[in-house]
Amino acid sequence: MLPELNFFEAFVELFNINASLIIIILCGHVILKTNKLDRGFLKARLFLNTNILQQMWISMSIAGAAFALNSLLKMVGVYLTINYIIYNYYLVEFSQMIFLISFIYAVIIWYQFINNVNQIQLSSAK
Repeated sequence: MLPELNFFEAFVELFNINASLIIIILCGHVILKTNKLDRGFLKARLFLNTNILQQMWISMSIAGAAFALNSLLKMVGVYLTINYIIYNYYLVEFSQMIFLISFIYAVIIWYQFINNVNQIQLSSAK
């Protein structure tokens, strides 16, 4: 028997499913593309483009903070009496969404960088 979900809970569940699929597909594509690239060329392009590194670190830091906040909210919800605030305002779900959005952003940045490097490498090989 499936539990009853209100609109927001159903939205969060569908968002989690779609975000997970996006992450799996993009990470798989990045892994396949990275194996075909020259490691030295990739490191040189990454070293020269500090904007990519900065965006990656910011988005991964936000994802890490959202993950820690999610764990903290779940723990506080179990042991303290303010759990009705946490669950009534969907704070756990919001922290999940923040984590997934920032992680997807980091993966998209890396995906775009890999595709750009791949195009540059292919054009220089001609």
